Amino acid sequence: MEEVKVKIPPGRICIHDGRCPNGCSLMNRRKLFSGKAAITAAVRLRGKMGLIHFNPLYGVFEYQCDLPLKKGDVVDAYCPHCNVSLSVETQCGMCQVPMFAIQLPNGGEVRACPTVGCRNHELTIVDLDAQIAQLYSEERRPKM
Repeated sequence: MEEVKVKIPPGRICIHDGRCPNGCSLMNRRKLFSGKAAITAAVRLRGKMGLIHFNPLYGVFEYQCDLPLKKGDVVDAYCPHCNVSLSVETQCGMCQVPMFAIQLPNGGEVRACPTVGCRNHELTIVDLDAQIAQLYSEERRPKM
């Protein structure tokens, strides 16, 4: 499969349907960022469990966590519903730790580094026609 890199300004794509590998929705309509449902995951750090809520706008590195996090901490991310690990084999090219992934419709995914303060992340779109149709289906702002 060919790989194409596209640069997207931060905040131009909003993730509306993120899931764990088992299909549980990670979208949290009770926690909002800019009026949009947050992406919520369970996290473990130094033996303590908590929830982290990510801004669903791709490239906007805003989050809220009920555990105290400091720059350089590496968290383990899990589905808050079924507790499956969100970690993937892909290593962060900057931190050399396994990234975690949020599954998107039609086989796409967002991968991010679990190191607090690292901004390495990737968006993979597998079915471009379906993703483009979904990006522009309900509003003018791109969405997933």
